[in-house]
Amino acid sequence: MTIETWEKLTSVILSVITSLSFIIAGIWAYRRFIIQQERYPNLNFTADINVIGKQNNEWLVEVLAFVENTGKAQHKIREFWFNLDLIYKMDPLTLSPKWGEQVEFTEFIERSFLPEHIRFFFVDPGTTAKYSYIAKIPDNASFALLHCHFKYSDSRRYGHSAEKTIKLP
Repeated sequence: MTIETWEKLTSVILSVITSLSFIIAGIWAYRRFIIQQERYPNLNFTADINVIGKQNNEWLVEVLAFVENTGKAQHKIREFWFNLDLIYKMDPLTLSPKWGEQVEFTEFIERSFLPEHIRFFFVDPGTTAKYSYIAKIPDNASFALLHCHFKYSDSRRYGHSAEKTIKLP
């Protein structure tokens, strides 16, 4: 085998190896960022209601939302709302087709966790953020339903929600 033949052969082998490495890198990137969606945040989202106490004829409650970012991308929250709905002591338990034949609650308040002067919250990878709102509920309410929801700020425009129902003392 001559040196020219050997150089041509090594050149072909290097070209094949380079092409294969680009193909493997492309498959890896496709799997990681398209199929596994690592470019997006991976979140655990929960809601809770803490009854702090009673004063006069009202319950003081803390409405809570927890956003845990277990992914590798930062998460921005631009639209972050909650609804607090009630069943009063004298209300009948009515099933609603609107909610898939679940029990109907009376709308009480709808608020944003985002103050007006703040455009967004963010949750970095590996952290859990706690959002809180202090509200009052009349003492003639017997049950409270908290529904929290936000929309992802990326181009997909998906949303996420969490709920918690409690019996008031």
